[in-house]
Amino acid sequence: MRQAEQDALAGGFFKWSGPRDKQLVSRNLDEVVSLLQREVGPQKYEIQGRTKPFFTQIQFRRLDSLVLSYAWFAPAMEITSTPAEPYYILFFRRHGSSKYSVGRQSFITSPSCGAFLPGMQPLQVQTNENWHVFGTRFSLSAIHLELSHLLGRDIVHPIEFDPMVNFDHGAGRIVKRMLVRLYEEAGRDEAEIALSGAGIRQMERSLIGLVLEGLSHNYSKIVNGPGRNIAPWQVRAVEEFILENADQSLSLGDLAVIGGVSARSLQYSFRRHRGCSPMELLRRKRLERVRNELVHAAGSTTVTSAAMRWGFLHLGRFAAEYRARFNESPSATLRRSL
Repeated sequence: MRQAEQDALAGGFFKWSGPRDKQLVSRNLDEVVSLLQREVGPQKYEIQGRTKPFFTQIQFRRLDSLVLSYAWFAPAMEITSTPAEPYYILFFRRHGSSKYSVGRQSFITSPSCGAFLPGMQPLQVQTNENWHVFGTRFSLSAIHLELSHLLGRDIVHPIEFDPMVNFDHGAGRIVKRMLVRLYEEAGRDEAEIALSGAGIRQMERSLIGLVLEGLSHNYSKIVNGPGRNIAPWQVRAVEEFILENADQSLSLGDLAVIGGVSARSLQYSFRRHRGCSPMELLRRKRLERVRNELVHAAGSTTVTSAAMRWGFLHLGRFAAEYRARFNESPSATLRRSL
């Protein structure tokens, strides 16, 4: 095997080998097209030039609401599709570039520029040799449900995202950081994933909410429109729901449904009456639940297990938040209780 091929096979965030995974390493274009059409939808793949023999690695991992994927092609390729129904895949890369044409818009992707495809717009991708890309496919039902929750109404027209995503500024920068963390966490072995499952599910929900609130699409002006004050009982209803369901993966859209208002109005009223957003309150309550576990620790309790059980996957950030909130480290709390 050539060095470039070896590098590609080792170049992902992680090695996938669990029951939710699909992997293919192949020199047969027809075999690859068959897999991709089943997983992604109708697309046409053509080899451009014959300076490199065909060789590829493709991986898919299914989560609750997302499908994570990694693809590497040795030869330059041209990929085209005209969707029969909406689908949403957000692509990012660590190096290299390729040209995307979506509808009437054309742009070059790079580590600083991603592509969000395609809604219902026709697509053409022209790749270079040794092309690689990470693709995150969003469940159509999950992204529509979250948007309807954010708006407080049904979604009639397909969501059309601006296909070019700037990963260096604004919400795009946070999206890229969250994507990298999600791939890293989902790349752990099965035992670690089982331990951190609640945290990964929360990351999925948070990512869906973030792309709908932060990235540009045909509903953006409504999602980010002015908020209005809501009744105190609606704020209390959401607050009580958070207290009772802090162990569940929740999104801002979920909480807006509980309050019976738009997400924008819920955010506005929470900041006015509680001094924080609903999601900030949820995080505070989860910190309190971790502390309670550490204060009343069983013999098998560890800081890591308690933090991950309540959705804190980045242990360094968790420890800093915990110390800021309770004026001691989580390990000090645990030592005192044992």
